[in-house]
Amino acid sequence: MISERFYGIGEPLIQRERDTHVPAAEYLDLVKALGCTAYRSWMHLTEILKDPLTPDEEAVSAHTELLDRAVELDLEVTGMSHEWFLPEGCIQHTGHAVPRRDLTKGSLYRQTLEMLEQSWFTMVSLFPQVSQWEVGNEWNINAFLQPDGFLDSDMSEPFSPEEKLDIAVDLMYFAAKGIRRANPNAKVVSFSPALSTPWLGGNLPDFLPPMYGIAWTLDKIYSRIRSGKFWSTDPDDYFDLVAWHPYQMSTCQDKREADLFLHIEEPDYLWKDYNDAAYRVMCKYGDAEKQVILTETGFTDCGDPKLEKMQAEYTRKLLQLAGELPYVRTIYNFRLLTETGMLEKQGIEKNQIGGRAEVYFGFFEEPHKNCRPRLKAYVLQEAAGGNEDLAAAGKKVALLRKKS
Repeated sequence: MISERFYGIGEPLIQRERDTHVPAAEYLDLVKALGCTAYRSWMHLTEILKDPLTPDEEAVSAHTELLDRAVELDLEVTGMSHEWFLPEGCIQHTGHAVPRRDLTKGSLYRQTLEMLEQSWFTMVSLFPQVSQWEVGNEWNINAFLQPDGFLDSDMSEPFSPEEKLDIAVDLMYFAAKGIRRANPNAKVVSFSPALSTPWLGGNLPDFLPPMYGIAWTLDKIYSRIRSGKFWSTDPDDYFDLVAWHPYQMSTCQDKREADLFLHIEEPDYLWKDYNDAAYRVMCKYGDAEKQVILTETGFTDCGDPKLEKMQAEYTRKLLQLAGELPYVRTIYNFRLLTETGMLEKQGIEKNQIGGRAEVYFGFFEEPHKNCRPRLKAYVLQEAAGGNEDLAAAGKKVALLRKKS
């Protein structure tokens, strides 16, 4: 029996309002039209707060309007941030970076952790509409967890795979402290690991398919918690729900960027085992009763219309397999809209995480194309039990586009 909040979708809608000139809250009508009952919202600490103590009133107002609409539509919200503040004395002021790990009282690293706790306390206090807070994204790879100043260097000295996971445990513990002080009823969601290949900064052996990097990473996280060398030996002090990104990717370790998403087979019981392996890790460490959120999954055709029909069927199969996983509370499909504006960015393959592949995950086209539902939108709607006319819903939202 699947959860009543099983079908969800994620999209940074505040950002999309700036880019497309459609009010963010109006896009939630498309989420509802699909039949989804959950929404994952990008809510970066550094975009909503001016500093760990001070809200940005304009940003708070924008997110409040969006979240209030989610409440009206009975959409459960998972709020996610993967950026934070760094203290004076660091090269950076914000970002995905931390100073080198040093737990000495007063160190820049320790100050970063304390600022993180305060930032989460401040933000969670502002948004009682959010019932679940996801504290980080893919900290097992270099793109989302790096040394202070890394992006302004030659990037030859990232954190090692083991250093990243030491830091990830610290970040989860301090984030959870801040969230629980602000709202004891809110659930803390772990950071979401994904593939963990060496070229991305992980250390998964090359004889394993890349998506086993999720289980590989979780085992290292749990072993650290249980070791007695960190803040607590109880996983409950770090997270209430466990999250990961189970994309269907190539089974070849040598594939890069878009090829990882394009050279794939139809999801089958290997995809199911990627997830079961991660859950087996949870069971190994006594966390079998915790629920899981699949925080991102989906398919990109990289703009090739011939792949759209095939990927609609892949979506159908993946949703069927996910429904066979009794530990899953919600599967968040990525993402609501395509984002062709990324193609205008100089050096997209180098400067945009995911490169060209990132553009084409959407279930709907953008407003300048009347938010046309793509074939996989109908597949998701059928699975989720939605019954609205998706084309009409898309056109209605597109008409709200403000002239710039």
